[in-house]
Amino acid sequence: MIKKILILGILVLALLLRLYKLDNPVADWHSFRQADTASVTRNFVDKGVNMLVPTYHDNSNIQSGKDNPNGYRMVELPLYNLLHYSVYELFPSLGVDQAGRLTSVILSLISIYLVYLIGEKLSGFFVGWLAALFMAVLPFSIYYSRVILPEPLMIASILGSYWYLIKMSESTGVKKRYNLLISSLLFAIALLVKPFAIFFALPNAAIVFRSWAKGELHTLDVIFFSILGVAPFIWWRNHILSYPTGIPASDWLINSTGIRFRPAWFRWLFSERIGKLILGVYGTTFLMLGLIAKPKNEGVAYWLWALGILLYFSVIAGGNVQHDYYQAIIIPFLCFLLAKGVALVLSLSRTTYSRLLTIIMTLVIFVSMISISWYDIKGYYQVNNWPIVEAGKEVDRLTPKDAKVIAPYNGDTAFLYQTHRSGWPLGYDIEDKMAKGATYYVSVSYDDESRTLEKKYTLIEKTDRFIIIKLSK
Repeated sequence: MIKKILILGILVLALLLRLYKLDNPVADWHSFRQADTASVTRNFVDKGVNMLVPTYHDNSNIQSGKDNPNGYRMVELPLYNLLHYSVYELFPSLGVDQAGRLTSVILSLISIYLVYLIGEKLSGFFVGWLAALFMAVLPFSIYYSRVILPEPLMIASILGSYWYLIKMSESTGVKKRYNLLISSLLFAIALLVKPFAIFFALPNAAIVFRSWAKGELHTLDVIFFSILGVAPFIWWRNHILSYPTGIPASDWLINSTGIRFRPAWFRWLFSERIGKLILGVYGTTFLMLGLIAKPKNEGVAYWLWALGILLYFSVIAGGNVQHDYYQAIIIPFLCFLLAKGVALVLSLSRTTYSRLLTIIMTLVIFVSMISISWYDIKGYYQVNNWPIVEAGKEVDRLTPKDAKVIAPYNGDTAFLYQTHRSGWPLGYDIEDKMAKGATYYVSVSYDDESRTLEKKYTLIEKTDRFIIIKLSK
């Protein structure tokens, strides 16, 4: 009963922390990526659910290099958007944005509980509970647990896949294959949402190989369920090739700038991101101790996840250095190592070390870690440009629902998303965009382009915050 109360306490704490600024518009940190994801769900609401041909609001050629008049968004299979849509349908009063954030919060709570279950099974209750606590309270984890991105679903799916493999290894007969089936389906979901899940499947492969080597699984079992886990991803990637205008360029994710293994690669990923942003400097103490702690019942699972992180950073070097949300995927696996590190510290011999000072120093490091990380993360919640939200509401109020809008924001789709209209997130070549269907222009910067268009076309509204122009005489 006490264990249940303790883990329930963590889940309640995690929920309360994630409700902070849940009503934020999609105009905070990484709003461009959140806007793209939320836009697919909004089109589900406005146009009906289409899982095979998802669309969004950007008609430009910025992401794929090709004009995208139909707004195809062919990245991940929109399973996250289906969940987002379902939450919105259950609670329409929340609106699309808040329903999306709530979807991610729910998925993150599932992940925290899975971290607890896995940690408890591998290393005992204390490590499992600590790992869940770290995932619940790390400021970086909190922020990326309430963003409108597919990462929370991928994380929950890969953790669920591993948990069912643990259950598979402990079961027999039909139940063994049932657990393997669920694990394979969850792994398929993780790959469909984010193919980067493959880097964190090394412990999964270790369990399957061990069961096969011990004769608990037949070779045909391993082949069949491996195909089941990977085939949907291959099918989806083949399917989206029919919609090239909706496939964003992705070569840059690998190593387009040649940064891999250069000093800047080490600095950004290990010092700035893991060391400072995620672990608040002081948390690296627990991480290092977790890495050197001798494995017990978990075998090499934690080390395999650590290896997966290194492989992920090395292969997807460009994406990881460019955007910090790429590190959201590694959080649960860091939390396992942090928990192991704390457990190691607290297990120090009482005859050699002061028990009281050990506990006090552990708490000091923990609080310092959270405080320093929060100092950097708190700015992520800030909406730095409220005029795009205000201008977007006016465009939505004053223009037809089928209007095509030019909303210049340096190619960032966050402003265009606020208008609730399809169009272009970049100005220039206005007449060319008009030929492609643009009917309105909105800007929060009264620059030369805005002044020229104001003189040439019909002014709809102008304030000291924004200007809306109808692109007709």
